[in-house]
Amino acid sequence: MSLAHLRDSAIVLRCWSPSDAEWYARCARDAEIQRFTSDPSNLTAADVVAAISGLSTDPRREGFLVADARTGSRLGNIALEHADGTGEISYWVAAEARGRGVAHRALALLTRWAFAHLDLQVIRLWTHADNAPSRAAAERAGFTRDRSGDRLRAVKGEVWPTVAYELRRRTADSTAPPP
Repeated sequence: MSLAHLRDSAIVLRCWSPSDAEWYARCARDAEIQRFTSDPSNLTAADVVAAISGLSTDPRREGFLVADARTGSRLGNIALEHADGTGEISYWVAAEARGRGVAHRALALLTRWAFAHLDLQVIRLWTHADNAPSRAAAERAGFTRDRSGDRLRAVKGEVWPTVAYELRRRTADSTAPPP
C-alpha cells in the first residue's frame, strides 16, 4: 500500500503542507486538544512549518493530515515515531470533526500502512486516562490495553495518569485492523 492508498470511504491521510500550518496551530489551541495532547498552547504556524520540514529529514517519523475523503476538509493529525521494530502513534481530531469515527479510521489506515511498509512488530500508543473518546478509538482500531505501559507522565508541567495500548503485527493475511 502506497501513500496514495491511505484512504477509506470517509478519510484520507495525506502528507502535511506548509499551507496547513495555520490550521494546525489554531486547532492546537482547542481546550480538548490542550487537555489531552502534548501540543503547547502557544504553538505557532512557524513552529508547525518547522515540524513539517523535519518530517522529510527524519526516517523514524511519519506524520499525516487526516482529511475528509470527499471534500478534502482538514479533520485531524496522526503521527508515528518508530525505531527498532516498535512504533508509537499519536493523534488528535479537530473539534468540528469529533464523533464521526475519524480517529479510529486514521489509526486503522496508519497501522495497516506501517505494518506493510516498515519493519515493525508492535505499535503502541498512550492516552490520558480520562480521554474516553481516544481510548474507544484505539480499541475500535484493534489496539488492546497494555497495562504494563500505564504510568504517570510529566506533560506540559503537569503529571498525567496515562493508559497504554498496543497492536502487534499479525500474519501477512491479517495485518489489517478492523475498520
